[in-house]
Amino acid sequence: MSDRCSGIRFGTDGWRGIIADDCTVETIRCVGRAYAEFLYEQGLDRRPRVVLGFDRRFASDLFAEALADELSLAGVDVLMCRQPVPTPVVSFVITQFGADGGLVVTASHNPARYNGVKIKTAAGTSAPPELYRALEERIARSQPGPRAPSRGNITDVRPLDAYLERLERVAPVEAIRAAGFTVIADPLYGTTAGLLPQLLNGDLTKCVEINAAHNPLFPGISGPEPVEQNLGKLQRAVVDGRATLGLAFDGDGDRLGVIDERGAYVSAQHVFALVAFYLLDLRGLRGPMVRSVNGSAMLDRLAQHYGVTVIETPNGFPYLAKAMQEHRAIIAGEESGGIAVALHLPERDGLLCGLLLLDLLRQRRGPLSQVLDELEEIVGTWAYRRLDLPLPPARRDAVRSRLQSAAKPARLAGLAVVDESRLDGLKLYLENGAWVLIRPSGTEPLLRVYVEAPEPELVGQLLAEARQWLEQ
Repeated sequence: MSDRCSGIRFGTDGWRGIIADDCTVETIRCVGRAYAEFLYEQGLDRRPRVVLGFDRRFASDLFAEALADELSLAGVDVLMCRQPVPTPVVSFVITQFGADGGLVVTASHNPARYNGVKIKTAAGTSAPPELYRALEERIARSQPGPRAPSRGNITDVRPLDAYLERLERVAPVEAIRAAGFTVIADPLYGTTAGLLPQLLNGDLTKCVEINAAHNPLFPGISGPEPVEQNLGKLQRAVVDGRATLGLAFDGDGDRLGVIDERGAYVSAQHVFALVAFYLLDLRGLRGPMVRSVNGSAMLDRLAQHYGVTVIETPNGFPYLAKAMQEHRAIIAGEESGGIAVALHLPERDGLLCGLLLLDLLRQRRGPLSQVLDELEEIVGTWAYRRLDLPLPPARRDAVRSRLQSAAKPARLAGLAVVDESRLDGLKLYLENGAWVLIRPSGTEPLLRVYVEAPEPELVGQLLAEARQWLEQ
């Protein structure tokens, strides 16, 4: 394998690179070849079988064709999605066909110049860190293993209808259609385009889309990420259309952003708590809930109220999925808006979570702002914010070492630091229930500082003092 391939490094959920620089047909093939070698080393009693999907980014279809060819040359059977599909669809197809894993050509929410590959396990979940480390070792070898004696088969699959039918079995879609809602959907030019209208239209409920064109430049937004700064158009559409709800999805459809009926952005932390509230209160599920170390304390308050437990993991959905499976959890969620529910798959699915929120509104017979007030009566008031600081790769190891070894500050914003965790970075717990987390990003050259506090005015002060402590 070439020197260009030897530089491939996987983050917490796959590999991403700049198109035509480090993400090329050559490097994509390197990933495919290494993955094929990994599968053959698992001692399967048959030829490996994988599902392959791709998003709507520039060259994704070309990269997927190259991946399919490389996997076939290595003797792997490929189930090829011939149209762009959300990443959760690939996870679904893996479980339906009993495949050994899957690959998705996507850079998720990253800006337009990026592309890459996500890898899924046989359970349809995000690949664990040890799989990515194993691939890096194989890619670093100067010579690949021998070619397979015969090519694997490449079989076309068109799974969207079966996937949508699955969502209709998990969520009461027929009842939502009859509820008379007006929903504005914003796929952010990504792979969910057309799907929510297909699910919801046909009765009293109406679903209208914006930003549904296939445009890999993602005009008007920094990237297909359903965060507040990218959802101004959706906010205006909800208000102008007097809509019940606005639902936005990231580029590959596994994350959800929400705008309430007033046009207000609903934080990803509140969305996670709302879906958990729905499962606990309206669906009557009981079992552990899993959140990442940067997840909201609202989950802990819900757990106390309903008599269940919370399991905390390092950041990254591979850790959440593993804990969800091991502990038979009813829900798992991450800070960035990815949520998995046990009713479906141990993997994130933005469309499903949007449907569950609509059913929450249907059963509560009120607007989302009212349901948020009801949630607040249980969990209290919480404000959350994240600050991203540049972290050059040359400083990364030194920063990690400091976070693991440095003495914690005694006080922040006048509040005593009562406990700490070094599960993933450095998390400081304060006397009033607030917390501060400092950790390097697993996917970008950034140092992230997270703060949650019961008083909104404390958040900015805690961020400022945490940054000051970092710079000492």
